[in-house]
Amino acid sequence: MSTTTTMHAIIPEVLSDLVETKLGSKMTLLPLAVQDNTLKGQPGDTLKFPAFRYIGKADEVAENGRVTPNLLTSFAVSSRVRKYAKAVQITDEVRLSGFGDPVGEAARQLAHAIDHAVDDALFEELGHLPLGRVYPVAGLSAAAVADGLTLFGEDLDGDKVILVDPEGFAALRKDPDFIRASDLGQRAIFTGVVGEIWGCQILVSSRVKADSASGEKRYYIIKPGALRLVNKTGTFIEVDREAEYMRDTIYAAKHCAAYLYDDSKALSLSVFTGVETLDAARAGILSLPGPSGKTRLVIPDNMTPANCKWVYTLDTSPTKALTFGTAVTGATAWVNAQTDITAGSNTMLHAILVDSQNKPLKACHLSITAG
Repeated sequence: MSTTTTMHAIIPEVLSDLVETKLGSKMTLLPLAVQDNTLKGQPGDTLKFPAFRYIGKADEVAENGRVTPNLLTSFAVSSRVRKYAKAVQITDEVRLSGFGDPVGEAARQLAHAIDHAVDDALFEELGHLPLGRVYPVAGLSAAAVADGLTLFGEDLDGDKVILVDPEGFAALRKDPDFIRASDLGQRAIFTGVVGEIWGCQILVSSRVKADSASGEKRYYIIKPGALRLVNKTGTFIEVDREAEYMRDTIYAAKHCAAYLYDDSKALSLSVFTGVETLDAARAGILSLPGPSGKTRLVIPDNMTPANCKWVYTLDTSPTKALTFGTAVTGATAWVNAQTDITAGSNTMLHAILVDSQNKPLKACHLSITAG
């Protein structure tokens, strides 16, 4: 009588270790993200992370002048915990044939599948960059990278990665300042780097492409620590034995939350391709009551890209026809949130982001709230 031993069974704990050791090997952004395991086992499917808004540059105050205090405001970044899962099925014939390593291959494939999903979630978080972290460019070039890096201000040092498409890489590698990957040596942050331009190590990614919804193609420049991945669990492995079919189904799952932790460590070189209509609540753009019959347009400080400005028009239409590439006419330049705007009989305020040639890039349509 033969006895079944562990040699003939798939042990979930062993397979889980195999998957864990392979996680991250196929990810583009994970090496740049801070991983946080402190919430493992904590209840709840929506995580809130406290942060504080910068109070702004200090004011110059004359002798005996009054120092105006600023309110230190806090806010919470919410991120929903997502479950990423995949399963593979192995028949006894495949597992016992002795050809290859089907269980090891299953571990590799499951790790790759989870990596792919988590990497997509991290990349999705980059889409939440405020417009103030966007640098408009006509196309990707070494000069565009050099100009865009000015958004980092004096914090230019340290590792940086730029995500490009094959077309963008072709443009960069022709520049005399391009450094080949073979010349980087141990300076390469991780596997997959194909070169460097102006201190930014280049990664080619299929995720970099024109987005018709946003009207942009974004080339992201990212520093380590811009993104964070909070793990609620390790990789969970479960094996379901179906004796009637003589096969095993291996399930793998991971619960985690990705979010944009520090937007000052990321920026986008954006090629604009259309006019996007912004969601007012998400963008933080408001129409607030001013004095009697007047309204005020509030636009957050971090919502104006380099070399751009906001203008506005008023009417009674819920939308405003804008043509990409055609300058906006008849609009008034927005000054600040304290400027009173006479509403009159108008019911709608259209805030329009325009470039240096007054051509529209973004628009936000607001119902007027007047005093």
